[in-house]
Amino acid sequence: MELTLGQFHHKLGNMQVYTVTPRELIDLLEDNGLRVEKTIGKGITMPLRIPADTYFKKDYSEELLNKILQIELALCERSDALGLAGHIQAVARKA
Repeated sequence: MELTLGQFHHKLGNMQVYTVTPRELIDLLEDNGLRVEKTIGKGITMPLRIPADTYFKKDYSEELLNKILQIELALCERSDALGLAGHIQAVARKA
């Protein structure tokens, strides 16, 4: 896969950051000789438009934090929830 103009591209220090869809990530890895075993969404609850000052508040109860963790764990491997993720991680092996 070749990243084309029109896709988000940003240079962050010495690293270039690209935004791709879950399918584009899988295709990119497979085109380079890897077999994708699963994809995982990271940070599912963050993009739900909770204001940052609320989200990063430090005095949440342990009960609430555990509920958020349970939501994250329930959704992180669901392919239909990957679009909510702040980051997508793929687990792959050499083919």
